Amino acid sequence: MSTAKPRRPHGRWVYYILYEDILWPCPVKWEWESSYHAWLPFYYSPTLEFVAGNPAKATKITKTKTKTKV
Repeated sequence: MSTAKPRRPHGRWVYYILYEDILWPCPVKWEWESSYHAWLPFYYSPTLEFVAGNPAKATKITKTKTKTKV
């Protein structure tokens, strides 16, 4: 009997990379890795490589209230 995999992390996620003294926000795409039995964050680095990242370092983007009452 196979175990069901957990749900993919929902929402928008970003992975911050320091490259050439610039902090780059790289959008994350979560992919299931069956060898790890976990969802891993993959992102495009500033050098346009598709890289797997550390799940603990992926940051979730939350909505902020930017509307002001006039």
